[in-house]
Amino acid sequence: MSTQSQSLCGFHAVESGLRADPVRVAEIVHDGARKDQRVNQLLALARARGVRVVRGDTLMLDRLAGDVRHQGILGLLARAPTLGQSELNEWLSGVTQQTVVLLLDGLEDPRNIGACIRTGAAAGVEAIIMPSNTGAGLTPAAMRVAEGGVHHLKIFEVGNWGQILLKLKKTGIWLIGTGEEGQDVVFDFDLSGPVALVVGSESAGMRPLTRKHCDATVHIPTVAGFSSLNVSVAAGVMLFEMLRQRQLKGPN
Repeated sequence: MSTQSQSLCGFHAVESGLRADPVRVAEIVHDGARKDQRVNQLLALARARGVRVVRGDTLMLDRLAGDVRHQGILGLLARAPTLGQSELNEWLSGVTQQTVVLLLDGLEDPRNIGACIRTGAAAGVEAIIMPSNTGAGLTPAAMRVAEGGVHHLKIFEVGNWGQILLKLKKTGIWLIGTGEEGQDVVFDFDLSGPVALVVGSESAGMRPLTRKHCDATVHIPTVAGFSSLNVSVAAGVMLFEMLRQRQLKGPN
């Protein structure tokens, strides 16, 4: 997934996207420190075309643009392209004992998707897998929260969810579900080896089909009377516990 496929970087590319019919851009992110006429004219055009404008800074733009020169402004597409079934099949041929995958089972809030991507990248996740027919997907809001995380891992959106879960298991990846109903405490569970951590939607958790295919389920212990965490926070706790265990064991 290239930077060019996710965003339009620089004045010319952004203006072309705004003037296209239909408009190709869903959200503009600009460097708030720039006050020149060229920026102001482009932001006025964005607002006139009904495109959301978000003030950022150079660091945010650098993360979103990757290696592409952005000139202090970029446009995020309505829904960024992700990798599909054929690319996932190819990627699975290279699974190792160190492989870590994060499955987002129908997350509805793009901000949680973005936070999971960014946290996953920081924790050494190699791939994010999402169902193509459920959940918010890789929207501009998700990309903005993820910032540079999208450049550090693979992001797949696939159909035939049950078959995908079976395929992951056949390649030797353990599916570890998360939720309040988890039988094991995550801090007591061995997360070494090829693992796919699964988090479910904000409203309903993992879907029954997903739960059925999990090899185990774990939960995060909390104080009495407070049992649930935000899904992206829960994913972060799980992922960094996994990273801690692997760092203690050292390379295999």
